[in-house]
Order: sequence, then C-alpha cells, then structure tokens
Amino acid sequence: MARALLGLLLLLLASFLLTRKPLEAPSRPQGVRLYGVELALYPQEKGVEWRFQAEELRQEGREVRVYRLREAGRYVGGRLDARLYAPEVQVDAQDDLRAPRARVEILKGCYVLELEGPVLIRQKEGIYAPRVRIQAPNLRGEAREFHSDFALERMEALDPRFEFPTGGRFGPCQVKGGSS
Repeated sequence: MARALLGLLLLLLASFLLTRKPLEAPSRPQGVRLYGVELALYPQEKGVEWRFQAEELRQEGREVRVYRLREAGRYVGGRLDARLYAPEVQVDAQDDLRAPRARVEILKGCYVLELEGPVLIRQKEGIYAPRVRIQAPNLRGEAREFHSDFALERMEALDPRFEFPTGGRFGPCQVKGGSS
C-alpha cells in the first residue's frame, strides 16, 4: 500500500513538473543602443548629407531613433544649409525624418520655423507639419497643414496669416551664420 501511494505521488509530481510552463527569461531590450553618437545620413539626393550628434541612438529593425540631439544639420555640397532642433528624431528606411515637434533654421533667408507635429521631413520633398510659425527678417506669421521645399520657394498651407514689413525689415537675422 505504501509503495502504491509513493508511486502515485511520484506520478503526480512528474506530471506536475512536465505540464508546468518553463520560466521565461527576463526580457532584454531588442535592437541596438549607442550612447554619445555621431550619425551621418546620405539621402539619395546628390550632394545632401544630414549630420547628427546625440546622446543616444536606438536601432530597432530598419528604424533608427535619435534622442537628445546636441546638434543636427542638413549640408548641401558640404556647406551647412539648415539646422534641426527636436527632442527626438526617427529615421525610417528611406532616410525620412519624423519628430514630435521641431525647430528648423534655414540659413539662406534667415528663416526660423517652429513646427508642431508630428513633423515629417521627406528628403526628396521637404517639410510637412500640422502647424508652423515662421520668422524671418522680411516676414513672420503662422499657418496650418504646412508643406514646403527646403528653400521655402514652394510653400503650401491652410489659413496662412503672414505679415510683411512695410518699408524695411522686422529685424536682424536671428539664425547663426544666416544671410538674407
């Protein structure tokens, strides 16, 4: 009787152990994380390069996120064309950039764009944002559903409200290294 009870107990213990779920290993972050990084993007547009210096870079699959930017700029022909300030930037497989909000300084024309997001910067097309505030020595204003090329030569927007100075300028260039 004792042997039968012991056998039954062993059988129950074995079935319990075999049917139990294995312990899951602690989850580890996926992808790659780098700290104190410099990153260069070379979009398909000839002569264009984006350079970033950031506290952290995370790569997950084909997407890269850059956090706590120290410096970010668009260079054309080796010369700084525009600066980008954003809390974080997502780079997709086409090298297009996304940010929750951004400030873009365009050196030629001394333009400062305060963009409320989500902000999309398409390498071949330009800048998209739901809202924009623009300042420059020769104009200031705001608009909705903003889209423009990088030179601000072809702008489209809804409800634009822009002011142009009469007989002069609003003030000096506010963009370091900029020219009007």
